[in-house]
Amino acid sequence: MSWLYTFFIGIIIFGLACEAFMRFTARRLDVLKKHCYVTGGNSGLGLAVAKELFKRGATVTIVAQRIEQLKEAAEEIEKFRVNESQKVVFVSVDCTDKQKVKEAIEISIQKTGQIPEYVFTCAGASYPGLFVEQDVEVHEKNMNLNYFGSLYTIHECVKRMVEAKIKGNVILVGSTLSMLSFVGFSQYSPTKYAIRGLAEALRNELKMYGINVHVYFPGTILSPGLETENQHKPQITKDIEGAEDGLTPEQCATALFKGIDRGEVAITSDLISLLFRVSTRGGMPTNNFILDTILASVAWIAFIPWRWYTDYLVLSQNKNLNKKEQ
Repeated sequence: MSWLYTFFIGIIIFGLACEAFMRFTARRLDVLKKHCYVTGGNSGLGLAVAKELFKRGATVTIVAQRIEQLKEAAEEIEKFRVNESQKVVFVSVDCTDKQKVKEAIEISIQKTGQIPEYVFTCAGASYPGLFVEQDVEVHEKNMNLNYFGSLYTIHECVKRMVEAKIKGNVILVGSTLSMLSFVGFSQYSPTKYAIRGLAEALRNELKMYGINVHVYFPGTILSPGLETENQHKPQITKDIEGAEDGLTPEQCATALFKGIDRGEVAITSDLISLLFRVSTRGGMPTNNFILDTILASVAWIAFIPWRWYTDYLVLSQNKNLNKKEQ
C-alpha cells in the first residue's frame, strides 16, 4: 500500500504546485491610466464593470445601442473619478454590425488617445422560449448579439493590440448556460457555448502575443435584462430554475475582478456555476487542482438526479399537452 500512499502525496504536492504557480504568475488587474473598452456598458454587469474600472483610475469607453442610457451611464461613472487624466467615452453602436464595431473602436481610440488594453464583452441578451414555438430568426438574433457581437469587438481590439505590441487582456462573458442547458434556452445556450469555445481557443493562441484571456460564467444577474427575460420565459423553465436567487451586477463585477487577480481563466461567482465548471472544464486550467478534482467528483454524481428531475418535468409537460389535445 506504500505505493498508493506515495501516489496520493504526489497528487497533493502537484496540486499545491499548480495553485502556487497560478497565484505567482497571475497578472494583476492594473488599469491605472489605461484604456478599458466595455461593451454593454450602459446597464447591468457592463455598467458595474465600467464603474469599478473607473474607481481604479482607468479611462473607460462604454458602448451600447441606446444613446440616452449611455449618457446616463457615463454620468454615473464620472462620479467615481480618482484623477484628472481619466476620460469617460461613450459610443452608440450596434454590436452586431461588424463595420460599425470597427468604427466605434476607432472613435474610442481617437477620443482617448489610447488603444484599449482591457476589453470586456458584456453585451448580451436572452429571449427564452420553447424551441418549436420560436422562429429561427430568434436564434439568429441571439447568436448575432451574444457571439458575433463579442467576436467583432475582440477581433478588432486584439489586432490593434498585436500591431502596437500591447500585452493586453480580453475578458469574455459567458454564462452558467455555457456549460449546461435545458428546456427554454435552446436559442441562448448555443451562443454562450460558442463564447466558451472562443475563450478556450484564444487563451491558448494569444499567449504568443502576451495577451491574457479570461471568461466569466455568471449565474443569475439581478438586472433589467433579467426582468425582460422573465416576461417571456416558459413556466417549465421557471420551475427548473426554482426560486430566483442571483447576484447584483456589482457583486458579479467584484467576483470577476477577484478571479482575474487570482489568475483564473474560467471565473464563477456561485456554487452551481462552480460545480458545472469543474465537471465540464475541457482544456481550461483548473483554479485549484485539488478542490476542483474533489468537487468534480461530487458534481458528476449530484447532477444525475438533477438530470432525472428536469427530464421528469419535461415528460410531465408532455402529458399535460396530450390532455389538452384530447
